[in-house]
Amino acid sequence: MRLSGSINQSNQQETVKYELTETEVLELYYSEPRLAALMDIDVIRLIDRHLVVNLKEFITPKTRRLTAYAKRHLSSCCVGVQYLSAEKSRKKGKRPISCTLDLLLQSSGFLENGSADDRVQSESDQNKEASIINREIARVNKILGELPGSFSGSLKYHMERKGYTEELLAQESWISLSTIKQYRQKEDKEKTLKTVTALCIGMHLHPWLTEDLLRKAGIVPKATKQDGAYRYLYTCLYKYSIDECNIYLRSQNLPEFKQRENAA
Repeated sequence: MRLSGSINQSNQQETVKYELTETEVLELYYSEPRLAALMDIDVIRLIDRHLVVNLKEFITPKTRRLTAYAKRHLSSCCVGVQYLSAEKSRKKGKRPISCTLDLLLQSSGFLENGSADDRVQSESDQNKEASIINREIARVNKILGELPGSFSGSLKYHMERKGYTEELLAQESWISLSTIKQYRQKEDKEKTLKTVTALCIGMHLHPWLTEDLLRKAGIVPKATKQDGAYRYLYTCLYKYSIDECNIYLRSQNLPEFKQRENAA
């Protein structure tokens, strides 16, 4: 990918913020379908509280932190947010929070395998990007349409689709083997947000598929710090390991996932 230079923000009326809170990341994820799709296919990653293009120029390979170059060129590699005053948002008919994804797409040749442009993406490159996003949305929707109506049936489906045995899933999710067996066999087995989140992270499930499993389990995340943290994990960090997710939970002084976790 070749950068085309920084965006001139002098004519923007509001300050752009690039270091985002969990709430801001979640709001953007659920309100910006294009951004969600780019995160889901790993084109944009959450690194150091920044939504950054997943290229080695911007993310250090071993420590997974922002590079010095990225920190100096945030507008060219990171998605930011702008807040409009209540008065301005009413006049413009916009939400108070807006996403700078379009600015990012204009400032960089976004697709790694696409042709680089001097300033902005060509129509061909834009069509390629849109095609990737549309294919990913279609793929996930196809899976959702094929899933059984039960939690246990859907869990079996995902395990078979992704090649997980009960033993492998226990290893990757830290959920006890006995609990996984019961989840697969007994629809009325008690389930918790913590255990279902761990299972889905263990399988690296797309967030839409995780939310489908939670609905089938009768689980609705509450407006608490702990439930918000689990939602953050399965939405934004689902490609990470349970061990790495524990680093985040530890930083928030919340209970960590434990080996051989049980629902009860």
